[in-house]
Amino acid sequence: MAVERIPRYLKRTMGTGIRFKQGISFLLGFSNADWAGSIDDKRSTGAWLLYFLGPNHISWSSKKQSTVARSSTKDWWCKFFPAAHGPVPTALSHGSPWELVQSKALDVFYVAALEQVAVSNSLIVYRLGEEKIAATGREFIALMTLRIISTLELSYKFFTSYLPTSYVSSADISWLRGLTNLKVLNLTGVDLWAVSSVHSTNWAEPISVLSNLRELSLSDCRISGPFPLNEFHNLSHLSHLRMDSNPLSSPMPIQLANFTSVTVLDLNNCQLEGSMPYLPQLQYLDVSVNNDLIVDLVHMFDHPWPKLQLLSISFTYVGGTIPSSVSNASSLIHFLASHCSIRGYLPDSISDLSHLQYLDLSHNYLNGSIPFSISKLRNLQGLNLNQNGLHGPIPKSICEVSSLQSLLITSNNLNESVPSCIFKLRKLLVFDVTGNKLNGTISFRSMFLELNPVWISFDSNSLDVKIDVRYLPTSKFERLEALGLRDCNLQGYIPTFICNMTQLYRLDLSLNNLIGSIPSCIFKLPHLSYLDLSNNKLEGTLPHSIYLTQEYPYSALQLRSNRLRGSLPLPPKNVGIFDLSENEFTGEISDEVGARLSNADHVSLCSNNLSGSIPSAIFSRGSSLRVLDISKNKLSGEIPSTLKYCSSLVSLNFGANNLTGTIPNELQKATNLRFLQLYKNNLNGTFPTFIQQFQYLEVLSLWGNSLEGGIPHFLGSLSNLRIITLSSNMFSGSIPEEITDLHKLQFLDLSNNKLSGSIPEKIGNLEILKSMPNTSVVVGDVISLVCSGVVLQIQWKKATEQLGVVYTYNTGIDLSRNFLEGTIPNDICLLKGLKMLNLSHNHLHGMIPMNVGNMVGLESLDLSFNRLAGHIPLSLTSIDPLSTLDLSYNNLSGMIPRGAHFDLVSLDGSAYIGNDLLCGYPTNKICEQVNPSISLPNIGKRNDIPVFYSAFLIGIGTGIWGFVLVLVFVFLLSKKNWWLGYWRFIDTVALRISAYVLKS
Repeated sequence: MAVERIPRYLKRTMGTGIRFKQGISFLLGFSNADWAGSIDDKRSTGAWLLYFLGPNHISWSSKKQSTVARSSTKDWWCKFFPAAHGPVPTALSHGSPWELVQSKALDVFYVAALEQVAVSNSLIVYRLGEEKIAATGREFIALMTLRIISTLELSYKFFTSYLPTSYVSSADISWLRGLTNLKVLNLTGVDLWAVSSVHSTNWAEPISVLSNLRELSLSDCRISGPFPLNEFHNLSHLSHLRMDSNPLSSPMPIQLANFTSVTVLDLNNCQLEGSMPYLPQLQYLDVSVNNDLIVDLVHMFDHPWPKLQLLSISFTYVGGTIPSSVSNASSLIHFLASHCSIRGYLPDSISDLSHLQYLDLSHNYLNGSIPFSISKLRNLQGLNLNQNGLHGPIPKSICEVSSLQSLLITSNNLNESVPSCIFKLRKLLVFDVTGNKLNGTISFRSMFLELNPVWISFDSNSLDVKIDVRYLPTSKFERLEALGLRDCNLQGYIPTFICNMTQLYRLDLSLNNLIGSIPSCIFKLPHLSYLDLSNNKLEGTLPHSIYLTQEYPYSALQLRSNRLRGSLPLPPKNVGIFDLSENEFTGEISDEVGARLSNADHVSLCSNNLSGSIPSAIFSRGSSLRVLDISKNKLSGEIPSTLKYCSSLVSLNFGANNLTGTIPNELQKATNLRFLQLYKNNLNGTFPTFIQQFQYLEVLSLWGNSLEGGIPHFLGSLSNLRIITLSSNMFSGSIPEEITDLHKLQFLDLSNNKLSGSIPEKIGNLEILKSMPNTSVVVGDVISLVCSGVVLQIQWKKATEQLGVVYTYNTGIDLSRNFLEGTIPNDICLLKGLKMLNLSHNHLHGMIPMNVGNMVGLESLDLSFNRLAGHIPLSLTSIDPLSTLDLSYNNLSGMIPRGAHFDLVSLDGSAYIGNDLLCGYPTNKICEQVNPSISLPNIGKRNDIPVFYSAFLIGIGTGIWGFVLVLVFVFLLSKKNWWLGYWRFIDTVALRISAYVLKS
């Protein structure tokens, strides 16, 4: 019976077996090890994998060592590659952990093994592991005996870094001279800084003798100085040249045009400058990440590039447009040009690149619409147009590109609806249109009828996404890794079928109208790393402990602005962002929670009902906290002295609590601090002197405490300060003149203190306030709207207003409620970008500056409760944005000036009460002045006295002269009509003369 089964088995399995695909005819081996990785016995685990004829693996093993011993290279060689002792050549790669150095010298046993293997074939790949080796040329001498090898790899890493030290360094590369048969040389990651800096002109001379060299990789070797043109020119067979990630800091060598054999050229991230030469023989060209390199696409594509398949110019400067002659690169497969300042339209001719598979024009200034002719790119697999100014609809013709796998068009101005045919592109894996103006309704179910996506995001549009909670999940859900439905008008409960998306690592349902509790199964998704359910109406409690993975670039739990309650959950380990702000959480912050938070990057628990003290564990040794916001709670006690362990802090906000004591000196360790907000507490003591060390400080908010003493002069040396709010304290003394040196200062609030002296005369030196801001950048961190927003309390339009988000156009100066004396400096009129000025409740005297109308951005002006005198300047009526004005309770006089807009600022006249000598609209007093548009000169200053008396004498002289002439005319003519006409003429002349003098 057993014999009969054999032919049956063979008959039924004729179509199965181990299939070998055709490939390169040699063995390829991979090995790695976890050295002393076992916690129990400190033994190592080694593994190896053998391939034959290219992609066909024939043998593999993974095994823990039976003994603990210091392995030599020979041991590893013999143990994992016994076949290497025979005539079959072996190629070894991928970071093997062999001990390559014993007593700082190469292992001769391994070299001997290499010689044995190299007897019948010259292909050897020699790759160093990850042990740190400070090797010199002398330690590589043994390699010179391997004259027949054709491939030599000494690389150790696969990323660029400009690290100050490398795993392998060589101060001399003369040992390469003997390897005359080399065809492939890979020194990626070998530190050649010493040899290239000492021998800057001829350091590559040993490479020049390798006349058979085809491929040369010197990536990330810290090579400095000029490009070694002369040495490489001798390499007449060289086809691949990679020197990326080296600080060459030199012009782009135009002599590269003479390297006619080179088909692959990689010079990305080399600090090159100048312009691109014409290299028509190239198939692969990467000059990206050279910010000073100018790539003139118009000039470049004036000539044909018939062989070019990859062009990467990202992070260079193009500046101009993409010309229609781009079709001269007819073989292009990859065109990568992000962050290049490209302008203009997408030309239709780009659709003539019939071989194009990947097109990246993200982060540029493209405008216009996506061309309808894009449907001609039938081989297109990836299209990235993120961060441009494109408008119009997504063309339906894009649905004809059936090969499309990734479509990214975020942060543009696209409108209309999403073409439904997009959801029929069966190969589409990634579709992201975040941050546009798309509208219409999308059925969530329709996305998965034919699509099998990995990434879907409709965040921040005007779309209505309809989800049927009764919708049964399909197997296609299991592949989805990212789902973004931020601000998509979602209604009702969070659908539980999301829990069937077992591969999901990013979920964003924020800014919707979701209600109910958060399904507990969401917190059990095995790959979930980023969860944002902020700005909904969710309620209920959270699990005691929350788990998130580290699969997203940074893990994040963002549940702000809901109605969640209960005690704080235990945060995930090593969470990046932890934001539970603006909820109803109660209780204390436990030490266990604090210890977890110390390993986070951004933490915000503001606007809850948390009580108790701030746990010292939140600032434990080795803390990586950059942003901490626990403001607007009921926390009490003193600020922990363990702050000294938070040297990485960038933003700290303890505002609006009940904290007591002084600001601890331990905070001085946080020298990278940019935002310090301790407002509205019960802190006492004097102004902390260690703040002088915070040279990066942008926002200093200490208002609403009991701080006393003087405001230090060193504030003027913190050149990055943008906002200073020290109001409602007990500061005394004068305002430091050095504050006027802060050229970035946009908001200064010193109100409600005990300051005396005068307003700094050079207040007009505040540079950023001299012009109207042309941007609306948020003052805060990169994700300031999430965690590190700047809170600003401002006396605005006769009311106190708190700004939760502060922009660069929120400008103001508030010095009210102090004991300031003197006059208002004329230089203050230079601040055209100032929106709010409050000098009320002081002892200021003199005139309101006549040029106050130059402050064209002013929206609120409060000079009330001072001792100001004279007329209200007519120029005040020319400030169009002015909407709030208070000049009450001063000693102003004369007619109130009028203007179409100015009359509306204070219809009830409250802005002028307490000034008994004012008259005219909107008061009930009638003015006797003939021409209210002419004001008396400002006699408050000595320089104006001569002008005043000159006008007075001219008027008197004109009157006397007129009187004499009148007597003559009376006796000669004795006609009444001459009398009246003459005096009318005299009045007109005198009035015009006076007006001219005053104007001058």
